[in-house]
Amino acid sequence: MILITGATGFIGQHLSASLASQQYPICALIHPSQRERRFTPGISMQLVSGDVTDSAVLRLAMHHVDTVIHLAGIDTETADRSFDTINVGGTRNVIDAMREAGVIQLISLSPIGADPHSAYPYLRSKGLAAELITQSGLDYTLIRSSAVYGSGDDWTEAIGLALRRLPFIFPMAGDGRSRLQPISISDLITCLNTCLTDPQTIKQMYTIGGPQHMTFEEIVNTIAEATHHRRRLRYMHPPTALRFAQFIRGLLNGRLLYTATELDLLAIDRTTTLDSVAYQFDFTPARMSASLDYLLPHSRRAR
Repeated sequence: MILITGATGFIGQHLSASLASQQYPICALIHPSQRERRFTPGISMQLVSGDVTDSAVLRLAMHHVDTVIHLAGIDTETADRSFDTINVGGTRNVIDAMREAGVIQLISLSPIGADPHSAYPYLRSKGLAAELITQSGLDYTLIRSSAVYGSGDDWTEAIGLALRRLPFIFPMAGDGRSRLQPISISDLITCLNTCLTDPQTIKQMYTIGGPQHMTFEEIVNTIAEATHHRRRLRYMHPPTALRFAQFIRGLLNGRLLYTATELDLLAIDRTTTLDSVAYQFDFTPARMSASLDYLLPHSRRAR
């Protein structure tokens, strides 16, 4: 059985659907909330209610498990859920529970730029978590990825909605020159599936991205072209963009166009070699301009 932590998140839901379609037995650790209803209809899995801060729940979830895919984490802190508690402490708890249960295969994700010594709190926490994984002694596989996009994500859908709802302008945080290498969720899932089945991926760390280096400005313009909503870009200092994102939140159905963590991520380049996926996973990932149908109104009605 495969245990997925963070199964109700953007990547977790796509991965759960993929594994279920391949008839893998799945156990999903889900933080108690209504988001569990968002699983694709028809997916059969065992559910364990709790989160990675609860060691007793983790021990229960490990029953009959032989592989853990650890996706649980937060990118925004709240009063009772900090980066240190969830991203770092949660990873430590997962590793401890695996050792206790005798589960040895661990697959996890980390963003490009994660570093235990990063000046940015989120990236520092993910770097510390990655360090715990690589020093765990388990049969780990760690994928370090650039920005992932697809149906249900928190960033391209917010950008597309802002382009549709805001008249005349699009608020660009910073100068728009930070470089990303966006990779589609379907391509990331293909990489994760390979890690699950190929023993050569054990004790390996892979850094991946899509087939293009794109500035954030180019990404916004690509989304604008795909959705047929061109807007003039209005450049804003990051703190101003953050306040503006709060101001327009109601127009975006409660979504935040920018969060503090997203602005931190836009402060650095998150790229790797253009052939990273082809070289390491033997397939060519999709270009972003060819993979944005989910942002069109007819695609949303069909889902």
